[in-house]
Amino acid sequence: MGTINLRGFLADNKVKHILIYLCTFLIIYFTLITSLSTKTYDIKEGEIAKVSIRAQRNTIDEAATSARKKEAVSLVPPQYTVKTDVKDNAINTITTLFVKVTQVNESNIDIKEKTLQVANSSNIGLSEEDITNLIKMNSVNMVNLKNFLIDTMNDVYDLSIQFNPNLSAEVNNENLKKAQDIVQMNFNRSKFDKATRDLGTAIGVRLVKHNSFFDKEKTEEMKNNAINNTPPVVIKKDQIIVMEGEQITPEKYATLKSLGLINTNTKSEWYIYISLGVLIALVLFIESFYIYKYQNDIYKDWSKFLLVNIINCISLILARVLGMVSPFLIPFAFAPILLTLLLNYKVSLTVGVINAVFISGALNFNSDILILAILNAVVGALVIQKLQQRNDILFSCLYIAVMNVITTLSIGFLLSNNIKDNLTRAGFSIVGSGLAGILTIGVLPAFESVFDIVTNIKLLELSNPNNPLLKKLLLEAPGTYHHSILVANLAEVAAEAIGGNPVLARVCSYYHDVGKIKRPYFFKENQIGNDNPHNKITANLSALIIISHVKDGLELAKEYRLPQIIHDIIEQHHGNSLVKYFYVTAKNKSENPEEILEDDFRYQGRNPISKEAGIIMLADSVEAAVRSISEPTQTKIEEMVNNIIKSKLNEGQLDNCNITLKDLNEIKEAFLKALTGIYHQRIEYPTDKWNITHDKTVEVKL
Repeated sequence: MGTINLRGFLADNKVKHILIYLCTFLIIYFTLITSLSTKTYDIKEGEIAKVSIRAQRNTIDEAATSARKKEAVSLVPPQYTVKTDVKDNAINTITTLFVKVTQVNESNIDIKEKTLQVANSSNIGLSEEDITNLIKMNSVNMVNLKNFLIDTMNDVYDLSIQFNPNLSAEVNNENLKKAQDIVQMNFNRSKFDKATRDLGTAIGVRLVKHNSFFDKEKTEEMKNNAINNTPPVVIKKDQIIVMEGEQITPEKYATLKSLGLINTNTKSEWYIYISLGVLIALVLFIESFYIYKYQNDIYKDWSKFLLVNIINCISLILARVLGMVSPFLIPFAFAPILLTLLLNYKVSLTVGVINAVFISGALNFNSDILILAILNAVVGALVIQKLQQRNDILFSCLYIAVMNVITTLSIGFLLSNNIKDNLTRAGFSIVGSGLAGILTIGVLPAFESVFDIVTNIKLLELSNPNNPLLKKLLLEAPGTYHHSILVANLAEVAAEAIGGNPVLARVCSYYHDVGKIKRPYFFKENQIGNDNPHNKITANLSALIIISHVKDGLELAKEYRLPQIIHDIIEQHHGNSLVKYFYVTAKNKSENPEEILEDDFRYQGRNPISKEAGIIMLADSVEAAVRSISEPTQTKIEEMVNNIIKSKLNEGQLDNCNITLKDLNEIKEAFLKALTGIYHQRIEYPTDKWNITHDKTVEVKL
């Protein structure tokens, strides 16, 4: 996986690329602003709404949300913390009291002294009478009373006796009173006698204290949790905020203001514009960086980089305009199909998916539209790769229309059960798919012409035998025409074998020798019999005529407005190779062979710079060489093909065309397979000797 070279990307971003980026940014920005900018209303709080006002986007109703949070906080009860030591102290006090009573009953002192000792050791605050009654109680009743008191105090304290300093003394005392009433009620229901019940009640009531205290921190924590867990009140997009004829309340006015629907002559939505600018800049940067990193040939050719951005802008403007009728009417596949035809499916696929963000933005970032745009980008890039004619674009759009209908209905029925609405959307998606095909067919020739890009469709049109230049070649240089057809057959199978463009190789082969139209009979394939005009002129002049067919071909290509790529093939199909036949002839006839310079006998063209140009160079040489074999056999043909390929390789003619040694081997195999079919052996048909005699006696009358 390659490393991301941001520094190289930024350094290679020249002035033209920066200008293209900025212009694209501005076009997209102002297009999207028109969809995101909201209509404002000159209305004040307390007035009556003259029209129904809808939300332009999802927003939070702050007033309703605040009220809901206040309600949630109000429902949070005060939180208390129980102090268990209060109950423990009460039970210990009871136990200590009865232990002390038992001790004094075992001593030999009078009742008054016993009462005094118990009173001094206990902090309950019992009266002398209550203490005396307790001392006089028998041991069994004493144990039973003690146990009943402990159980009662456990019951009382387990219910929690709350104290809250934020509440009034009456409320806090009321909590104590309730606990004391429970003590008294328990004793009243007991089986003790009245004196014992009164004594137990007196002890229990005096031991009742607050054991559950208000916890401010815990209460605040619970309130915060309630606030955080309260969902906001959301006003959905297109939801009516104020009905026509309804009064503008302070709450609704605040909502309208938060949505930027009130005409206050202030830039209240500045953050929306900044966020949109950042998003567009980021998406365009990602798109540009992808092209720089993985499609560098397109990035370096600023016209192709401009083409990508123009198509993106056109598709976005179409989405904005047609989206006002129905979002499903947008021709989502328009840009992916166009980019696939003009550049390649990889650029189309990636740029189409990225551009889906802008298209959805033109529809307020509608998620349904985003899904449709991404699917169309993928399908549009893949379904259109192999075409035979322009009408095939419409047939491809039929597949896209079927996909759009299925997707639209699926999403529609998942979100709504409105059959009529879903079917209407599906119908619009069919129309949108058709528009994509029609628009593509309509603008494709313009893009091909302006940016000098040759698509497969354009190439197929140029391969029509009725093309004026091909027809001229057929009529004025039929031998060259036949030679070009054979070269095209060889080049096509070879290009397919090594992953080149077979259509480009075939069509360029048709035109590679059109320059021979100027002087057709100086080329062997157009000569009949043994009459050779080169026998009447010098080798230098012959070489000049042969070499000039490249220049003549370029002039004809310009005259007939052939695409630049065909110009390049015409120029490069001989490279700077040597016209060896006339060079050797000139040396042999010269008295000073050292004065014969190779440069005077070399083509002046560039060496091939593309796979297709290299293949056509080889196919041109191989076809001519094999045709010169007097009695071609499989062995002779293979030897000739090997020699031609080896010669071109050694001369350095193939150094710049990105053809590997493995490719050369596959090209050779493709050539041999095609040549075997062309030069296969045929049987000689026998002559009917009896029919010959009969034919001689027949008189032919005209």
